[in-house]
Amino acid sequence: MKRILFFAVLALSVSATQAQSGKIKGKNLGLQFTLHDHKTASELDNKGTSFVLGGTDWKKLSRMRPGLAVTYTEGLNDHFDFNARLGFSYLEYTLSNKPFAPSTGSKAYFEADANILMKLTTDDYWVSPFLSLGAGASNWNGYYGAYIPAGAGLQVNLFDISYFVIQAQYRSPVTANVSGNLFYSFGIAANIGKK
Repeated sequence: MKRILFFAVLALSVSATQAQSGKIKGKNLGLQFTLHDHKTASELDNKGTSFVLGGTDWKKLSRMRPGLAVTYTEGLNDHFDFNARLGFSYLEYTLSNKPFAPSTGSKAYFEADANILMKLTTDDYWVSPFLSLGAGASNWNGYYGAYIPAGAGLQVNLFDISYFVIQAQYRSPVTANVSGNLFYSFGIAANIGKK
């Protein structure tokens, strides 16, 4: 995981030194359907990547808990966007600092994070892959915590009116009240103001 964060930061800093030549995204408001996978993330940490990828359980939707998120995105320049997300899900997981606590059942989970999206192409193109890195906070069953979301995604430009966005992230825990998880989202964002 540390290698992924290192390469994401390196890619962000290298891209920042390149000349800017495309158009800058305006203000966008979006709605995303999200999936949280705590089981696969725990297996990655405890058993390793080859064990997880060697099996088929990591692909099952039954391991993931659905949720919804509202996003705000605004272009900083033609290759970098700022993205803020407020999300909600209903899930159950074991806190890393309380591994023997009895199961309390599914509870409401709230999250908020801010990310920098580094687009590999500008918004002039129909399809733009991107890397993301940010900071976030969550609340589950009265426990507050912090995490670092890092991942990659794909943005599809729909006639400069809206964007379809698919994203995958690993949520690395910063505090003991957060469990690492894989996060997937897809949704649409529409322009609400020009840059």
